[in-house]
Amino acid sequence: MKCVFCNKEKTIVFATGVERGGAFYQVIFCTECHNGFADPFPSSGTLASFYATGTYRGSEGRRFNRWIEYGINRFMLGRKNRIVRMRRPGKLLDIGCGRGSFLAGMRDAGWDVAGVEFSEETASHAREPYGVPVATDLSWPDGSFDVITINHVLEHIHDPVAMLRGCRRLLKADGLIVVAVPNIASMQAQFGRGKWFHLDVPCHLFQFSEQGLVGLLQAEGFRIVRTKRFDLEHNPFGWLQTMLNCSGIRENFLYNLLKRPELRQRELAAARMRDYLLTLFLLPLYAPVSLGLAILEAFLKRGGTVEMWGVKV
Repeated sequence: MKCVFCNKEKTIVFATGVERGGAFYQVIFCTECHNGFADPFPSSGTLASFYATGTYRGSEGRRFNRWIEYGINRFMLGRKNRIVRMRRPGKLLDIGCGRGSFLAGMRDAGWDVAGVEFSEETASHAREPYGVPVATDLSWPDGSFDVITINHVLEHIHDPVAMLRGCRRLLKADGLIVVAVPNIASMQAQFGRGKWFHLDVPCHLFQFSEQGLVGLLQAEGFRIVRTKRFDLEHNPFGWLQTMLNCSGIRENFLYNLLKRPELRQRELAAARMRDYLLTLFLLPLYAPVSLGLAILEAFLKRGGTVEMWGVKV
C-alpha cells in the first residue's frame, strides 16, 4: 500500500482489527516518512456521526464533567503562558478552537484572536459564550496572523499537508506555528498498538511521529525552534488508559466515565460489573506508574505527544 504522504510503498501495518461503530480499521505506518493513516478512510457521513452533538460533545460544546473541564481550562492556561512568554501580543488564530476558552484567555492577555471550526454548529460553541470570531475555513488574507495554533487537531483533518500550507500563507513573515499531535513513535503507542488510547481510529485519520511531523513542517517552509515532549494533560492519561485497555477492561472505559452524563449513557449501559471492579482495583496501581512512564518516555525523546514550534521562513 502506498503512503498517502510520500507515495512510497514502504508501509507496514501498525495496528489491525480496531473496531469503531461496528466497522473495523487498521493503521498503516510509513517507514519512509514516519507518519501513518487509517485504512479504510471513513466516509464523511461516518465521521459526521462520530462528531455529532450528543456523541462527541454535549449540547453546550463540553465533553466532560465539571471537574475535568476545570482541569482542561487550567492546562489551556499553560498553553497560553508558553506563547505569551515567547511572543508579544499580536493576532492569533486557533484551528480547531473547540469551546473557545483558549481564545478567550489569549484575548484577555491582549491578543487579537480568531478561531476555526469545521461546522457552524461547533463554531457556535465558541462564538456564543465568549464572543470570539470563529470561521469554518481559512478565508483570511495572506499574512493575517502572527501565531497559529493547531492543538491536537491536525490528526483529525482530511488534508493535513494542505492545512499546513494554508497556515504558512496566513502567517506574517517570521510568524509562528504551534502544532501538537499524538506521537505514534512513542513508548505508549508501541506498547498499546491497537489499544493505545491516542490511536482513536477513525477520528484520528492520520498519525504522526516526531520525525514525521518535522519533515512535514520543514517541507512546507517552517524552521523548527522548539519541541515539547511531555504534556501533563495528555501523556500520563494516555499511559493510564492504554494500560487499562490492555487489562481486559472495556476499551476507554475510564475515559468514558469522565464524560458528561448525556455522553456516557450508552457506554455505561454496555459495561459489565467487572469493568467497574477492575478499574477501581487497578487505577491506584496504574496511576503512579503512568506518570513515571510518561516522564521516562519524554526523557528518551519518545513522548506520548509532541508539540512542535515552527517559524515561517
